[in-house]
Amino acid sequence: MPHLLWWGMLVFTQPLGHITAQAQLAEMLAQGTMPHALLLHGPRGVGKATLAKWLAARLICGPSTGTERNPLTPNKASAPWAQLAAGSCPDYYVVQPDEGKQSIGIKVVQNLLESLQRSADTARVVVLDALENLTPEAANTLLKTLEEPRPGLYFLLISHQLAGILPTIKSRCRLLKLGTLTEAETASVLAAQGDDMAAAALANGTPGIWLVQTAGQKAALAGLRHGTLPPANTLGLLPLLAQHVATLPPTFTHARLHQHLVALHTQQQNLNLPVTLVNEQALQLVQPHLVLSS
Repeated sequence: MPHLLWWGMLVFTQPLGHITAQAQLAEMLAQGTMPHALLLHGPRGVGKATLAKWLAARLICGPSTGTERNPLTPNKASAPWAQLAAGSCPDYYVVQPDEGKQSIGIKVVQNLLESLQRSADTARVVVLDALENLTPEAANTLLKTLEEPRPGLYFLLISHQLAGILPTIKSRCRLLKLGTLTEAETASVLAAQGDDMAAAALANGTPGIWLVQTAGQKAALAGLRHGTLPPANTLGLLPLLAQHVATLPPTFTHARLHQHLVALHTQQQNLNLPVTLVNEQALQLVQPHLVLSS
């Protein structure tokens, strides 16, 4: 069976921000032009999966029958809504790498497509998070289904790096771009999750990334903002440094620095270089810019 994510009671929350994207989706629903394959793309941590889950619930449950004015709000009085909340809806699939793995193999996709052969009384929705995780064989297997869509079946695909997706897959999807959230929207997301709203500036429009970081990582980001370098043994230091640099004024120098940090991180992972040694090199690169931005 495909990797279905049922972590006890599932929580479907209405997405915050992305007003333009939500308006486009509402128009598709109103006009009956929802594509069979929708590709949500944008930076990590901006709420792509949250929006995909909410849209999946709307497609399966139908529109709200209450006083809700948002056309994306699902019918929470329906039987499928109760099934979704309990993690027992047979028409909702979330596919992502198994725990401890980074890729989605062909067997997972084959099992998913086999499960989708049965008939259903409601729409069936697959949320795939994320396309970059598909092996080449799995991507080509999925492509065959996207080429021959079946009525009532929707694929909500997520991508963090659109440039790396097969052009043949992109050509068969409706693309919907989601950008970073505003500071106010980020604060609202953090508040809804019981986090500190004052950290919205540090989250840099990507609350999903901020929320999964450890207390030590959050403290490191706060220190960077005030001109203090974290220790070289800080967990996940390179991504933290890149995240901080992304908050600096958008200059060519800062863009090059961000690219350099990302390249160092990739090199360290691919070549299994000593983490502390690479981290010390990255700190040396960032230090002059802390003086300028403090």
